[in-house]
Amino acid sequence: MLTGRGLPLGIIGIGAMGRNHLRLASTLPGMRLVGIYDQNIEAAQQLATQIGTTAFASPEQLLEAVSAVIIATPTTTHYDLAKLAMNAGKHIFIEKPFSGDPVKAAELALSAKEKGLLLFVGMIESFNPAFQKLQRLLKGTKLHGIDIKRFSPFPERITDTDVIFDMMIHDLHLLLLLTSEPIESIKAVAKKIKSPFYDHVITTIHHNNGLISRVEGNRVFGSKVRNITVTAEKEVFDCDLLNKRIYVRDFLTPSPSALAIKPFDQISAELNYFVESIKDKALENSNTNSVIAALKLAQEVLAAC
Repeated sequence: MLTGRGLPLGIIGIGAMGRNHLRLASTLPGMRLVGIYDQNIEAAQQLATQIGTTAFASPEQLLEAVSAVIIATPTTTHYDLAKLAMNAGKHIFIEKPFSGDPVKAAELALSAKEKGLLLFVGMIESFNPAFQKLQRLLKGTKLHGIDIKRFSPFPERITDTDVIFDMMIHDLHLLLLLTSEPIESIKAVAKKIKSPFYDHVITTIHHNNGLISRVEGNRVFGSKVRNITVTAEKEVFDCDLLNKRIYVRDFLTPSPSALAIKPFDQISAELNYFVESIKDKALENSNTNSVIAALKLAQEVLAAC
């Protein structure tokens, strides 16, 4: 139900991403934070006391008190928690990479549709203002090459997955939003450096129309890099997702021109989109189809490693 005070919302999982959602959900208009749940009951109670909300003793109790829930727990728990929330008739915002398995993800998407619930995946980079500007600039333009890089220092908090499903999934999703050209072949090289999983992966994707896409994910790099370079027919677009900048140069002018990007908070944007979609009963605003396609592509990249 929607009340005058906003959508009654709960959060399951208070790790790094869950706390980001918690910080915003407690202040954004249009939503009302009812409470939180985490397996670490003591930590949840301490945090709830700090911010003035309720720590529930179980996810079932939290779901009874809300209309929608944010699931920000480890990927391995996403499927079961999403099923639990759906069976309770709740709208769901679930953090990437959805379920991690495209078959289970498709099952969840179908179940949400049948139950008349909004299921939305938190793919934060699709709300990046620089990426959204790049999408508009490239609309109707023939593309020859796409090069995407995502580098970060090693994330000690990640212990159960590789760089493909931890980081690169964002860029595979962005790639599919930039081009719908069918894929002809996928090649990949990968290294395990600091974990039992692949920490550095480079994949080259050949599309049927001649477009070549290169996506690189590295989670053992010294600093953060988030960059998309697109070669079009007459221009090269260099999009810095981290610093929210786009530089454009044509093949006759060596000096690039910088485009102004109006920054905004991406998590706030996607949460507002989620809440407004529920309010407007716009279930078609679910992004599950594009995320499932990205998950399938991620599996193909992993198989090519």
